[in-house]
Amino acid sequence: MSDSVDVIIAGLGPTGATLANLLCAMDLSVCVIEADETMYTLPRATHFDGEVMRVFQSIGLADKIKPDTHVNPGMTFINPQHDVILRWPRPADVGPQNWHGSYRFHQPALEIALRQGLNRFPGARVLIGCEVIALEQDEDGVVAQYRTRKTGETDTVRGRYLVGCDGGRSPVRGMIGSELEDLGSHEQWIVVDLLIKRNVEGLTDGTVQFCNPERPTTFMRCVGNRRRWEFMVMPGDDVRELVTPAGTWALLSPWLTPHDADIERSVAYFFHAMMAAPWRKGRVLLAGDAAHQTPPFLGQGLCAGIRDSSNLAWKLASVVKGKAPTTLLDSYEVERSPHVRRFIENAMQIGSIIQTTDPEQARKRDEDLAKSERLITSIDPRLGPGLHGTAPAPAGAISHQPILSDGRALDDVVGHRFVVLGHHDLLDKVSNATRRRWDEADLLCLPGEGLDYLDKIGARSVIIRPDRYILGTANTTEDLERLCELLPIFERKMEPS
Repeated sequence: MSDSVDVIIAGLGPTGATLANLLCAMDLSVCVIEADETMYTLPRATHFDGEVMRVFQSIGLADKIKPDTHVNPGMTFINPQHDVILRWPRPADVGPQNWHGSYRFHQPALEIALRQGLNRFPGARVLIGCEVIALEQDEDGVVAQYRTRKTGETDTVRGRYLVGCDGGRSPVRGMIGSELEDLGSHEQWIVVDLLIKRNVEGLTDGTVQFCNPERPTTFMRCVGNRRRWEFMVMPGDDVRELVTPAGTWALLSPWLTPHDADIERSVAYFFHAMMAAPWRKGRVLLAGDAAHQTPPFLGQGLCAGIRDSSNLAWKLASVVKGKAPTTLLDSYEVERSPHVRRFIENAMQIGSIIQTTDPEQARKRDEDLAKSERLITSIDPRLGPGLHGTAPAPAGAISHQPILSDGRALDDVVGHRFVVLGHHDLLDKVSNATRRRWDEADLLCLPGEGLDYLDKIGARSVIIRPDRYILGTANTTEDLERLCELLPIFERKMEPS
């Protein structure tokens, strides 16, 4: 048997690689088992948001990832008469996360940065070309049996926990008996990635949804000279013909000719909406596409997996290090599942606008939208009722990232700890018992910082979790001390203050 590690991760895609970087940054050892012998070098996901870039900041890789991104100015919805029926503008300025709200990126470049990031950590081990074939749990850990694809040889590795980040067809999900809930969205589209060879008039910097019932189509500006078109497969289509060069250029002909671009990839995809349950069985958990799949109309599929990693990493680290009880892991699915379901439902709503194929329904759609503001705004759901329970907003919401008085961004100072921001007169009066609790929870106190942010959320103090979600707010010292009882640490007898 191979040496044991703290956490085994099945899958080295963006979710698994981000989780591995996070855990290693928190001083845990990991073994990542990746089935594919080579990294997929063609584009897949193309969008992430400011919260995801903030996660990359937390693992020290944002500056390496940012050069291979393009700030996305938003999305425009156009009907067959070329009327703008809906807009989704994205701000040009840096937002409350201290990053832009929307980025286009090139997935191979992102994956290279995440994989190279693991080279910083002696506790990171990566097994390439190996697939998990069996799991066995006991009271103290989990043993993963894996097979090397090239040789057929098998071996095992033991971990305290295992996380399946192994995609939509997740073998780990099957091994723990987790079942998929079908949310009722299964549409086939042709995805075409191109390398533009010269400037083409009419191609915008943003994303355009051509809401044409004859064939719904998407255009997006990606990184550098990359552009993507997506075409909905219609009844009677021969999918095999559509993905040939001749079939693909026929689809592209309203915009481009072969003189304008080279086809990098043309492939048929089914856009699914699915939710797994449960996400945890004992010491085995699921994250990313193994736990949920979302249609791409919000560009939130990859984002959801990165959020899973951010939510789960600090909880695993706290439990493995003995700083919190194993029950802390019960909050993972409770918090994340309702959150990602809200994004999936919103993506399906947007998809229903784009994918209308009945001409009469399309006409009615345009009439209804004409009566509205014709604007979409990004949703920002709260977590499900986990650590914060039923506390009112902003508990459970993602926090802002204030700039501190010394000019540094909050997360660069806090690292992977809890932090309390608040007015001096409130924080200075907490009891010694509460301060000991802060020490045990690895909480950083920053009195007098982020006061503008506190004004925005209408509070005099706030506790922010390591994943940058709000544990809760308080306006008095007494309320703050009660809020600190939610900090997930082992209960210890404390002397009176």
